[in-house]
Amino acid sequence: GKLLDSDQIDVSRFIKKSPVPKEELVKRFNKLVDSIQDKDCKIMLTYFLDKFGELFYEAPAAVSVHHEFASGLLMHSLSLAELCDHLAKYYNDVNRDLLVTGALLHDFGKMIEMEGKAIVKYTTEGKLLGHISIMVSELRKAADVLHITSEVPLLLEHMVLSHHGEPEFGSPIPPLTREALILSIVDSLDSKMLILDKAYEEVAPGEFTTKIYPLDNRSFYKAKK
Repeated sequence: GKLLDSDQIDVSRFIKKSPVPKEELVKRFNKLVDSIQDKDCKIMLTYFLDKFGELFYEAPAAVSVHHEFASGLLMHSLSLAELCDHLAKYYNDVNRDLLVTGALLHDFGKMIEMEGKAIVKYTTEGKLLGHISIMVSELRKAADVLHITSEVPLLLEHMVLSHHGEPEFGSPIPPLTREALILSIVDSLDSKMLILDKAYEEVAPGEFTTKIYPLDNRSFYKAKK
């Protein structure tokens, strides 16, 4: 046989597909973007969507832990944003546009942290800096380019810095605003539910999963139907 160039290979045959079609995810994502009224939030969102384009719609959210499939980053970001949009209706004084924008953008640094389609791996920058610090730098550069003088970029930087909640999970500072707190809680919930879904795929009803390291090394029970 003969070796093919990478651009001759249909990598979609070798990539785990998203449980929700990309087209539906993109449609829901664009609906949320269109709903943002705050001028600076909208400008920041548009800037990053223009910068990363189709890559954002196709990238996985991780190498192996959660949402490690095609469009996983889109699905994870959208899940968080839709949950945040819903929660913002229940709590007074939450800045809904800031919260939803932070949810949509919080993991954009992963597109610099990782590379590859069929085989996803960490870049040198990803290994040395991580997606949190990468995205904080990207937000600051965007604010300079766009000449934004409001607090929006600073508050978005804080949301990105604190969205893992704890220092041991990679956040150098804890959430210190309502929006950052909600985002960190929802991010933890969404990632843990996907990790649990993967573990449940391996066991029958009435059995326990193997110990799941990201969930305090607990074995979870799969209820009988």
